[in-house]
Amino acid sequence: MVDLCLFDLDNTLVKTDDLKNIREACKNNANPIRLLALKQLVRRNPFRRIYASGFLRDIQENFPGIKLGVFTRAPRSYTDTVLTCAYPGFDWDVVVANEDIPRTKPHGDGVHLAMEKLGIQRTERVLLIGDSDVDVKAAYNAGCLVAVDKQSWPQKPLSEHWRALELMPDAVIARQHEVLELLGDHRPFLPNLERLLEGGSDRKGYRYLKAGYFVPREVEENCERYTINLAGRSFSKHAAVELRREDSVLSASIEDNKQSTEFPLEWIEAVRNYIDRALTSFCDTVVTVIPHRPGREPRLEMLLKQLAISLETDPLGPQVSCVPDLLAYAAGVRSNHNEHLTRVQRFENVRDHLFVKHPDLIDQNKAILVIDDVVTTGASLIYAHKRLTDSGASHVYLLGLGKNIGDIYAYP
Repeated sequence: MVDLCLFDLDNTLVKTDDLKNIREACKNNANPIRLLALKQLVRRNPFRRIYASGFLRDIQENFPGIKLGVFTRAPRSYTDTVLTCAYPGFDWDVVVANEDIPRTKPHGDGVHLAMEKLGIQRTERVLLIGDSDVDVKAAYNAGCLVAVDKQSWPQKPLSEHWRALELMPDAVIARQHEVLELLGDHRPFLPNLERLLEGGSDRKGYRYLKAGYFVPREVEENCERYTINLAGRSFSKHAAVELRREDSVLSASIEDNKQSTEFPLEWIEAVRNYIDRALTSFCDTVVTVIPHRPGREPRLEMLLKQLAISLETDPLGPQVSCVPDLLAYAAGVRSNHNEHLTRVQRFENVRDHLFVKHPDLIDQNKAILVIDDVVTTGASLIYAHKRLTDSGASHVYLLGLGKNIGDIYAYP
């Protein structure tokens, strides 16, 4: 249940691409001539409003007691003018504009200010709806839920749109009515493993993010993009996302299973769901994992053993075989965690030590799925892909159970 729903303004509530110059000019002033021109521009275009005029009242009727507000980086004079013209007569419970806070988006201070003004205590019951990556970052920093609304996106999305998707918001919506569904229960919209852990229904489908990862230029000149499929998010202990980590069920599940030899059934189900939906076109699929490093417990190998038992009990459409030791690390490989390797060092470490232990098991007619638990740089899965294709594999798929979300302000 959501107590407060905050909307971004520009290109979430109102299409405003052509208003950029006048928006910039309104910073720290309320020039009446400029605001009159702004009113005329907004009213002249009947298609600016993204939500129907009565939709906000529909929300209030469906969810009595919910608070509706706006959190925007735009100046106050501009914000009030655009809202009045686009949604005349609607009384917002709170509006947080650029001048109201020392740090606006991508920081979450505006969310906290809105909560303070309305007396709302629980961030997990606050939803921010926006259209770009700065909205996702602000919500993560504040500790609240976030949905990316694609209704205003151009046919060819811009960089801030792709970055928003790669940050894996709680929900991605493209239609007005989905807001009502989301406010009723956000769990069906979650990435699939998180949905399973939180007990959400499958009515919104099985969501896996396809994210692009690259080898740093300092390691290789090759700029090839490697696609890693991700089943959920693991929020790190970084200060930028510490509030969001507190309510992250998957982050807690990963932490609780660091030393496990038996894993939650939801982890197994998430892998099965992926195989069932992504690899059904192949007659045979080989599933393997990123191998353990010398001196460490074979955790993922045990996960694969559990998956094999599940597949034996309840087979999927394609013929699936689990091979825990298809890949291995050579002696001398370093630990990413204990040695605090840099990004470049992580890639070099995997590059120089990961190898295919059983090349005789590779068949170019079979699909190979490689599983890792938490994906940070993507180095392990990238080099797994490279080593397997070098050994003759034609169809290699990469799956991470959780995408590491850490210093969101380090993202482009």
